[in-house]
Amino acid sequence: MAHSLLHRPLTAEVSDTEATQRLRAIGRRITRLRIAVFKTLLEAEQPLSHPEVQQRLEASETGAIDRVSLYRNLEWLVQNGLAHRVTTDDRIWRFSARREETATQHPHFHCVSCGQVFCLPESSVPVPRLPVDYSMIEMELVVNGVCARCGKEPPQKTSRH
Repeated sequence: MAHSLLHRPLTAEVSDTEATQRLRAIGRRITRLRIAVFKTLLEAEQPLSHPEVQQRLEASETGAIDRVSLYRNLEWLVQNGLAHRVTTDDRIWRFSARREETATQHPHFHCVSCGQVFCLPESSVPVPRLPVDYSMIEMELVVNGVCARCGKEPPQKTSRH
């Protein structure tokens, strides 16, 4: 898959109204921070870590944000099905808004060189057959590798001591 496809924006700029409508549709309490966090995830080109969400929010009109409040809002979005959380081998959680075009289970690509994580919505993942009386809550597949951009960079010289 071409690197340009992985880095393309998934959505254009999202209005507060659009984010608010999606939040209202689930019938839960809406706060300004929830709207801002959800809007940030909707506008993101790829899944974002907690610090990346905080940095984007603080660079916007939202201003300073308590990291615990941000974490609780990210978890709230996950618990209410509006976002999903991706965990890679670097043990950093990244969050991405659930979009209609990526509503189905899909794998993610983690570049072990630059650390970026990308949704692979064009790839479907079949649900495995579970034993009787087992039920799936969620499934996560992360493909670790090197993205096209990092693959084109010259290899780093290692010093020999």
